[in-house]
Amino acid sequence: MKNPTLLILLSLILVSCGITKRDFEVNSNIEIEQDYVKNVIDHVAFNEAQSETVTEWWSEFDDSILDTLIQKARRHNLEINAGIANFHASRAALKGTKLDRLPTVTANGDVTRTRLGENIFVPGANPTFTTYNGSFDAFWETDVFGRVSNRIKAAYANQQTALADIQGVYVSIFAEVARNYMEFRGAQYQLDIAQRNLKGQQATYDLTVRLKEAGTSNSLDVSRALAQLENTRATIPPLKARITALKNSLSVLIGEVPGNLDESLVDKKPLPNLPVSVTLGNITDLLRRRPDVRLAEAQLQQQIAQYNLSVTELYPNIRFGGSIGFSAVDFSNFGNNESFTWSIIPNISWAAFNLGRVKQQINRNDALTLAALQRYEKTVLEALEEISTAMTNYTNELERRETLQKSAIASAEAAEIAQKRFNAGLDSFIDYLNTDNTLLLAENQLAISEIASATSLIAIYKALGGGWEIISDKELEEQFETIKLSASK
Repeated sequence: MKNPTLLILLSLILVSCGITKRDFEVNSNIEIEQDYVKNVIDHVAFNEAQSETVTEWWSEFDDSILDTLIQKARRHNLEINAGIANFHASRAALKGTKLDRLPTVTANGDVTRTRLGENIFVPGANPTFTTYNGSFDAFWETDVFGRVSNRIKAAYANQQTALADIQGVYVSIFAEVARNYMEFRGAQYQLDIAQRNLKGQQATYDLTVRLKEAGTSNSLDVSRALAQLENTRATIPPLKARITALKNSLSVLIGEVPGNLDESLVDKKPLPNLPVSVTLGNITDLLRRRPDVRLAEAQLQQQIAQYNLSVTELYPNIRFGGSIGFSAVDFSNFGNNESFTWSIIPNISWAAFNLGRVKQQINRNDALTLAALQRYEKTVLEALEEISTAMTNYTNELERRETLQKSAIASAEAAEIAQKRFNAGLDSFIDYLNTDNTLLLAENQLAISEIASATSLIAIYKALGGGWEIISDKELEEQFETIKLSASK
């Protein structure tokens, strides 16, 4: 026992050179004021930053079909299912690593038939015999210097990485479903505008043809009316194609074959109304709930664990092993006291003559840890950037929409007056045509702004990292069982 003790003491003296393990607490050096959100943008569309954030944010649009699509994606989206499977793999790895604190015990048994050469066995003895062995072998690694505990911390950080990944998938998929749905309703809205204007322009064209035949109009007016009619007609096929493409995207997002989307979910409906206000929540809590920040934090913790593991290589690795069992050449004696065997195997290993390599590995992991810290800080800054940009885009789009609403109302009034004046012979056809074109442009611009307002709000909810909080551990377990059952069919 003296030699191992001396070895341990010697190693402690040699490594007392100031190399220490890192703390597992991760804190950003970026200072964020609590009224950051209010300072970024001050608009009536946003609640106070201290308000509680809405988790099921899609319900704020008050659209039952959107709610249904989100629930279908929650249960059947294949990217979500893959993330759940990866999370369970990391959980199993963590549970396996935690068992390193306990001895590893294996049961062994063998039967060996042996024949000795004639020149080595005792004369008169049987050169052929059978050996029966059975034992329990145990191996245990001590955690004196933190090897085991840091492996467990690394496995835990890996699980947190997988958890942040699946949380990020939920946020992205929910936002993608909502965005595709808004664009789908918007495309229907634009198609309705085009078809309504096409109907009116067809009537105008027919009228100009009759007036020309009656001698009160001319070929130029007919050509202008036809050009306007065909230009509007040309906008319809791309809109129909866009609607089909969005239906296919929604089908894939909810785990269905494109074209199999329930028609009751896609019957023509207006764009959902925007909520009166958006609840933002506390800025610090907001950052902590974003999956990308949680992912960067978990990756930093994982790298810290790797650094700490490399530091433990400066110290001896102390292990204990042993075996108990029975060994006999006669099966009838197997299990008797005479056949009982045991062994104890303490082991100490130390990179005594490779400490230079060990220290360089420590330096490498130290640099990688610093890089992970910088990535974490960068992720926090990018999160703040995304939140600020999304809020600015939304508030400016609301102002644009308000202006376009006034423009559309004024254009409709002007088109109505122009039509009456043209029918009364007070204005030329070109005046009426210009006001009609202005109305079509105003309606289309308003429709585009309505879509952009909705998708900009979705971008805010995504930037806030909302949605994954409603997913419980129980749901993850049930979903994983469903995935396994589906795969076995």
